[in-house]
Amino acid sequence: MEVIMTGKTHAAVGLCGAAFLLVPKTSIETSIIGLGFVVLGSYATDADLKMSKAGHVISDIIHMAILLLGLYLADTYMFHYNVINLISKNMPGPLKIIGIIFIIGSIVLGRITGHRKYMHSLLGFMTMTMGVWLIAGEFAVWFALGYALHMLFDLLNEKPEYLLFPLPVGGFCFSLVSSRGAANTMISIISYTAFLFKIAYICIT
Repeated sequence: MEVIMTGKTHAAVGLCGAAFLLVPKTSIETSIIGLGFVVLGSYATDADLKMSKAGHVISDIIHMAILLLGLYLADTYMFHYNVINLISKNMPGPLKIIGIIFIIGSIVLGRITGHRKYMHSLLGFMTMTMGVWLIAGEFAVWFALGYALHMLFDLLNEKPEYLLFPLPVGGFCFSLVSSRGAANTMISIISYTAFLFKIAYICIT
């Protein structure tokens, strides 16, 4: 049976990492948009999953949509930010088209090569991040953090990642934890708790 750490767990880890590494360096309004890109990066790594895991995929899509909608509503109605304009203001249209091609091409290649190969490789990471940078400029840093933390935490369980794909090198994994059940829940709880604590601390200081 294929071992998969849930997207919810990866999103929690990504948000926690961003709260400590990126949020303190920028405004709260920009950070909220950045956190949206962290969520996207946390989920994008698993875009190579087959629809045979429909229950898993649909659950993750719903969870991602809820997180993104919550962040969008907070920025739009609490801080009166034009999210779309802020995201797209720096990069010209032709570059955005190239970025979309990079992202779509990567997802297609990831689904062809299989789970934890291209999309979990350094090549896939760099191509996806470049695609996001061509579309959204500086927010690619947030996307990259979510993506990289996903890859890092996937190394902890027993299914290998082909980090050097397409080189003919075996996969890497540390087999330290199982990604099923209690491990997923514990990581999620710790990550979300640390995220909320850090955000609250930033807001009151």
